[in-house]
Amino acid sequence: MVRHYWFFFALFSLFRFSVSLGLIERPLVVGLLWGLFMGDMETSLYVAIFYELLWLDFIPVGTFIPPHMTAATLTALTLNSYFGLNSLPLVSLSLAAGLPMAWLGARLERTMRDRLNRSYGGVLQWVRKPTDTGVPGRLLMGTLASKILVNWFFFLAGAGGLALLVNLGLQHYGPALASVHITWNQLLIAASVGGLLALRLRSLYFSVAAGAVILGFLRLLGMF
Repeated sequence: MVRHYWFFFALFSLFRFSVSLGLIERPLVVGLLWGLFMGDMETSLYVAIFYELLWLDFIPVGTFIPPHMTAATLTALTLNSYFGLNSLPLVSLSLAAGLPMAWLGARLERTMRDRLNRSYGGVLQWVRKPTDTGVPGRLLMGTLASKILVNWFFFLAGAGGLALLVNLGLQHYGPALASVHITWNQLLIAASVGGLLALRLRSLYFSVAAGAVILGFLRLLGMF
């Protein structure tokens, strides 16, 4: 299953740090292209907007490595396509399955950055004694090739393992989950908390937390 979709992940992963093309690796772009090439544009865009709002505050600047939004988005889209999930409660299962990929992808990139320091050392040695003009090119191509291979194996193992878990969840809880009443508006409102946190206001954080507690309490009382 995952073999058919690894190309999208390996391609968009390069846009995070290796090939700087602005914000092209954001979930909105990934979801749009996925919808154009794979179909089901509406669900693809909703999935992309969910993750975009959730991590609106996280932009790769300097040495900060944000959650791997590409991994999360493509994992959710891949699971939706493979299992044919067209019911929103079932789609929410793939959204939840994509979340750990964001954390694991960021950890992987941190490890890869540490290992790539060796290439930086090689460039410094070449600068001191530039005897072979092909060294920088070989180092660059080797770095890009290694990233593609590592990302491919990461997505193959991660999304493949999550697909097994989603399959078990659908077998045991699929009918019950499908009967849950939920709308995209509710999911997007919940994800928009990420945009509010981007304002960097402590008073707003307390207001959002208090509002969530109050809404949860009213929900338990059956008032809405």
